[in-house]
Amino acid sequence: MRADELLQAHSLRYDDMVLLCLTGELDLATAPLVDQVVSTALSCHPRHLYLDLTGLAFCDMTGLHTLRHLSEAVHATGAHLYLAGLHPHLQRTLRLLKTASSWGAMPCDDLCVLIMSEGR
Repeated sequence: MRADELLQAHSLRYDDMVLLCLTGELDLATAPLVDQVVSTALSCHPRHLYLDLTGLAFCDMTGLHTLRHLSEAVHATGAHLYLAGLHPHLQRTLRLLKTASSWGAMPCDDLCVLIMSEGR
């Protein structure tokens, strides 16, 4: 299977924020696609990048490294990264790795409310 069949990435830009929604699997085969999507999102210099992982069905160690790299890339631009829709297993893994402490995290419902209120 091709990477774009294993992982779909959709983005929405509004003002100084970008919402990226990942659906599918984040692993060795799809990590380059995530890197590409994030690079494209950061090219418009957002202040806030919201990453919705509600549709993420699988994440291996390469996926975890990709999230870490993504965090570093976002913070290097001076933007803020927020994760939403984290599966409890992924949230626990990130907590154990002490990775999530540098990221804002919010329930997906809060993210939807934020997007809708910003989009008025």
